[in-house]
Parts: sequence; structure tokens; C-alpha cells
Amino acid sequence: MTEPLLTVPAKEVASKFGYYTDEAMLHPVGIQRHGTTRVVMISLKEYERLLRRDRQVLLVKDLDDETLEAIRNAEIPDESRRLDHLMDDPSSD
Repeated sequence: MTEPLLTVPAKEVASKFGYYTDEAMLHPVGIQRHGTTRVVMISLKEYERLLRRDRQVLLVKDLDDETLEAIRNAEIPDESRRLDHLMDDPSSD
């Protein structure tokens, strides 16, 4: 289970900025304005980890012809075909 987000008023973060940047190295710090968390301060290491997990979404209409052709001609490896049963609906038995 993850621990709840530490939330702090922006005014307090401004007056103790060094302290809260050190805290953000250990865990995310939510910064509130008028009682609403608007920003989360995280370490650079965590930010870079999140960037690595980021996915780019493309629409089919935006793919070039070469990529579309590669998708059309792709073959499923035998080791992947053996996993097809995992997609079966158990209620249809």
C-alpha cells in the first residue's frame, strides 16, 4: 500500500523551500493553493523514471505507408501463439 501524499500549503513551501526539496527527494510533496493540491514536487530521479515509462500514442491515419505495410505483414511467433488461450473467455466453456 502506498502512503498518502504529503500536502503542504504553497506559502509554507515558499518559506521552507530547501526543506521541502529535500523531502521531495524521499517522497512526492503535494503543493496546495487555496486548499487544493495543484502541483506535486518529485525528485529528478523519479521524474526521469516516469519519462521512461511514457508512451506515445499514434493514430493509424498518421502512420506512414511503410509502417502500415510492416504491420500488415507481421507474423506472430509460435511462442506467442501458445499464449492465445489466455484470451479465451472462461464463461464460454
